[in-house]
Amino acid sequence: MSTKKQFAYQEDMPYAREPLKSLYVCQRIFTTLVMVGWWALYYSIMPRSYRPRPSWSVKCCIAVNFTRRIYRVTELAGVTWGTRDPDQPCDNRKLKRTRFEWVDPLPEELRTGVIADPQVPFKRVGCFVWPRERPKIIPTCPGKEETHSDDTLMDGGEFEEAAGEVPVIGIFLHGGGYCHMSAHENAPTSQIPERLMRDKVFTEIHAVEYRLLQHAPFPAAVQDAAAVYAHIVQRHQRHGHKKPTHAFPETPSCYVPRPHADTDYLVDTPEPRALLQRTFLGHNPVETMHSPYVSPTSSRVLRAFYGDAFAESVADLTIAQLDDQQRQYLRTMCSVPATPVPATPIIGGGGILNGHGHTKPPLISRPPEAASEEQDRSPTSLAHPIIASPRGLSLFSEFPKTCVVLGDAERLEREVMRLVGAMERDGVDVHTIWVKDAPHDVLMMKWWDEGVRDAVWAQVEEWVRRV
Repeated sequence: MSTKKQFAYQEDMPYAREPLKSLYVCQRIFTTLVMVGWWALYYSIMPRSYRPRPSWSVKCCIAVNFTRRIYRVTELAGVTWGTRDPDQPCDNRKLKRTRFEWVDPLPEELRTGVIADPQVPFKRVGCFVWPRERPKIIPTCPGKEETHSDDTLMDGGEFEEAAGEVPVIGIFLHGGGYCHMSAHENAPTSQIPERLMRDKVFTEIHAVEYRLLQHAPFPAAVQDAAAVYAHIVQRHQRHGHKKPTHAFPETPSCYVPRPHADTDYLVDTPEPRALLQRTFLGHNPVETMHSPYVSPTSSRVLRAFYGDAFAESVADLTIAQLDDQQRQYLRTMCSVPATPVPATPIIGGGGILNGHGHTKPPLISRPPEAASEEQDRSPTSLAHPIIASPRGLSLFSEFPKTCVVLGDAERLEREVMRLVGAMERDGVDVHTIWVKDAPHDVLMMKWWDEGVRDAVWAQVEEWVRRV
């Protein structure tokens, strides 16, 4: 936990200035520790019906309440958790399960679309690579002796080449709301790649040390992820994959309460949330929040790509409602993907407001060929946040098979289900793992029911192996 005031956006937070910051943090920690005793007594003597979810153990109840109170410190006092400077290297001699390596900035020929921002420079990206262990015997060319080795870690690409395997490479983008955590092997979020590698689900996982909003606004994180993806593709061509998404509201000042306030540790304070959103956007216009690359499940984006009927059908969709009949309904709402015409992004009630306050006709669907022509004249850019997808495709056309893990007690349930609904609408093969009574990101919650977590991990790993 870092309490030192470092970044400009934190100056506007209520308790971000000293001495109030230290006093508030100490008070919050002390009172929370006192509350732990009260929660333990209360949930032990009261009937299970008084718990946030009857299935929860006393430990789960305490853990969620404790984490929620501590997390509120991050929003009101600007405290960050588990971060590191993305420009600093990491000594591999101090790493036990990973290796650190630099990835070159995204190649010039790939710098296009929303990531081509003249005010956000492309930079080299740090990566913590989770490799397999070196095998005891490394296969060699015919006629040569087999090489015996110790258990040191292998460099990228060596294991699958030596063993003749088809590599299964993962890219891990850690969670933390763009302002917490890191890709370091000791970060709490690294439990996810660690478990996948321990169970030998992947050949290798690259955890990206992307720039948080403290260091650069959007599209820095996308630039960094793209650089690592390109690096992996190019490397394997030479040699012959959080976090639930965040859906922005209609405007930064528009507060839409999230559900499950009593059963999740995520906090939802309106003013700090709006401040973080504006910091994330940086110098870009506010309308950028409605770019499909920033918030693919915001109501504006869904209306623009699929129309009002679809947006309304998934607005309050829950995991419990997503049965086979609902999936089929989402996939047959329209026989041809609706691709919006590129236009000025500020949408009014009955049409589109241009910069002068006049209205244009509402967004309409056009054949892919026409949309592609429009795309040529109005390229993907931050100047046109609501845009047609490349080559006239729909929002998630040609999207790969996807696995979504979601608890029905977490605050992001509706946002994640909009994402799932949109992917289902575009025919994506989505495997949804519903964790009953679970809060956000249960896979990295060591204090949760291990039986529940193991069952979820088994489903995730089985899905990966099938894919």
